[in-house]
Amino acid sequence: MALQNREIGAAEVEVVDLSGALGRSEWDLATPRSRRFAHGFLLTGGRGEVHLEDGYSRVEAPCVLWLPNGLSARIQLDAGIRGSMMTVSDTALGRVIPASSIAAPLREAIDRPLLGVPLDLAAARTILGDIDAIRHEAADDLPGRREAVLSRLCLVLIAFWRIGGTSTAKPQSSPRVLVQNFLQLVELNARQQWRIDDYARAMGISTDRLTSAIRRATGLTPLELVHRRLLEDAEALLERSVLQVREIADALGFRDAGYFNRFFSRRMGMSPGRYRQQLLNRRPGDNSYAAWP
Repeated sequence: MALQNREIGAAEVEVVDLSGALGRSEWDLATPRSRRFAHGFLLTGGRGEVHLEDGYSRVEAPCVLWLPNGLSARIQLDAGIRGSMMTVSDTALGRVIPASSIAAPLREAIDRPLLGVPLDLAAARTILGDIDAIRHEAADDLPGRREAVLSRLCLVLIAFWRIGGTSTAKPQSSPRVLVQNFLQLVELNARQQWRIDDYARAMGISTDRLTSAIRRATGLTPLELVHRRLLEDAEALLERSVLQVREIADALGFRDAGYFNRFFSRRMGMSPGRYRQQLLNRRPGDNSYAAWP
């Protein structure tokens, strides 16, 4: 099904209702024009992907996506998505930041991306109400329209700031937020073969604190979660692609096919080639994967 390409508007603040899309929708935020805007997505239903220069992240509603201006990205949302997309100029962002004690941390927060941060459906609908109010205000030529739009935008940005875990009174993120941030980074960087101290450094915490928070929340170590992510990707590629095992190893960031074979075999009890052959044997009469090793 053809993608529905959406153009970025020139208004300071623009809201698009995403609900009811019959096909897959895509936004290219890598163009010089689109990179002059920040983009926020509040999704109450459906799934999609965020593609950045160094990887991609799967997203599932209810969640928030926030892409600061200047960030190159491609957003792909599946058919049937529900929610709204908001395009905000840097000028509007500058005007909407309140002259108060939260000005600096709020500005810092909106300069960082949120890549599908989950939230409960009730909170998502509350924020969506403010975003929809922006859309209605922009459509109506009423007195004080601009001020009303900027006031609603301020509420939305504060909500995004809170979702991202930023706080003036508590500079260190909560364990729940640490786990969310770590899992987002894993989605983006597992195939880059990041070490655990790379993740800790990117999050601004120690490796010990990261390990402790992840173990308390999941019962697993950070490395086990990274390996689980890589194993899921490996299984999907073996099942759904025609890539050779050595090509899959390269796609997942392994230094050679032998190392990938050992990694996969230790966790699955069989080699990648045998795993794929078993899948093939379950498809009687299907010869479309005859080139598999």
